[in-house]
Amino acid sequence: MRELAMLQAQFGAALNAPDSEAGALELFVGETGQVKNRFGIYRGNTTANAAKALSCVYPVVEKIVGAEFFSGLARQYQSRFPSHNGDLNEYGEAFAAFLAAFPPAQEIPYLADVASVEWRVHRAHYAADLAPFDPTRLACVPPEQQSLLRPQLHPACHVLQSAYPAARIWEVHQDTFSGKFEVDLSPGATHALVYRPHFRVEVAQISDAEAAFLGAALEAQTLEVALAAAQSSEASFDLGRALSRWVESSVIVDFKRNAE
Repeated sequence: MRELAMLQAQFGAALNAPDSEAGALELFVGETGQVKNRFGIYRGNTTANAAKALSCVYPVVEKIVGAEFFSGLARQYQSRFPSHNGDLNEYGEAFAAFLAAFPPAQEIPYLADVASVEWRVHRAHYAADLAPFDPTRLACVPPEQQSLLRPQLHPACHVLQSAYPAARIWEVHQDTFSGKFEVDLSPGATHALVYRPHFRVEVAQISDAEAAFLGAALEAQTLEVALAAAQSSEASFDLGRALSRWVESSVIVDFKRNAE
């Protein structure tokens, strides 16, 4: 088994690094030229499949840079971050970090942040399904203990910070968008919420206070702590209104007591 693993590792390395191909060709029976051609076809298919997987996960990035440039990005990414999983739905997690560090992509300063949103959108599609929260359950909790409840977010939810309006950029590039294609790209901190109401992933730009509250909830903080975090950004933050909206949209799916 160890020898097989070594052969597989050698084969995989040669697929992603043509310079190491010579050693891998020796693993196969046949005329060298024919084996090399077949190996090239296999490498081409591997590269094409990886590029297609990235295109499916990052359609907005591809729209922004164009198909030709995106194809080049995919090749560069695949050479640096080859897939180690047979499930290509798991491929592409490091793409945003790659874009942030790749000089040609840095000419579009918001590109990496948009990619971060798209990866969370992709992961949200595969998050577990949970039943909506029944607000009447809160009636069972004494009023003096309600501030100690810990709001539980749906596993599809993610909160991201960006120096650009990444949520708005994502929105205007959706095929279903019918509004005015207008984005203010002036640098300034914004927050995006990725969530999945009614089994459809959505992205919304949220306020600093909302991001502070949800960020605290993601850290398993109590309502009291999360509210304090929100009010540090916005003293007039309306907790009741926010909770009602988030429960209705399945952002919050439960409230846990400290003992649970």
